[in-house]
Amino acid sequence: MTMLLDGEEVRGSTLKITASLRIESDDLSGQTSNSEASHKGFKPKTLAVQLMIRYADKGYLRNLMRLAEATEGGGQRKTYRIVNDTAEAFGIRQVQFTDGVSAREDDSLFAWRIQFTLSEKLSNPERVEKRRPANGVTAQSGTGQSVSGGPAGEDSTQKGGELSGFESTLKKVDDWLGGSK
Repeated sequence: MTMLLDGEEVRGSTLKITASLRIESDDLSGQTSNSEASHKGFKPKTLAVQLMIRYADKGYLRNLMRLAEATEGGGQRKTYRIVNDTAEAFGIRQVQFTDGVSAREDDSLFAWRIQFTLSEKLSNPERVEKRRPANGVTAQSGTGQSVSGGPAGEDSTQKGGELSGFESTLKKVDDWLGGSK
C-alpha cells in the first residue's frame, strides 16, 4: 500500500494505517440509568500511520520530516491532498500533520519505527457547518432614558443645537455602525 501527500510518496516499508472517526456526545441521564445522550458533532477523522525506514534510507526520514514541518503563508501548517486507499474509503481528501512525528530505533532490525498522525482538514461536516446560515441577532432594548442624557427618544441633534465638524463625523460613523432610527 502506498501513501502520497501532494503527489510525493511517503517512503518506507510495512506501512500500516489506522483510520478513526470520533463522535462527540454527552450523557443526559444525570443520576438515573437512562441511556439518553446529546449529539455534539463529528470531529475530524484521523489517520494513525506506522511504517519502518531502514537506517540506510535515512533520506526517506528526512523527507518525511520536511513534509511534517512544512508551513503555508502566515505560518499555518501545510494542508496536503492525500492519495491512499484507506483515506479514500473514509472519505478523507485533505490532511495536516498533528500530534507530532516519532521515530524509535528497532531492537533487532537496523531501522526506525515511525509513527505520526494525520488529521482531516475541510471535512464534509465542516463544509456543511460553514454553509449553514448564521442565526439572526435580535435587538434588545430596555426601559428608561436614552444614553444621550435627554428625555427618552431625544438625542443631541433634536435639541436644535448645531453639531461641530468632529461631532458630525462621529454621528456619521455612529449612523453607519448602528443604523439610523
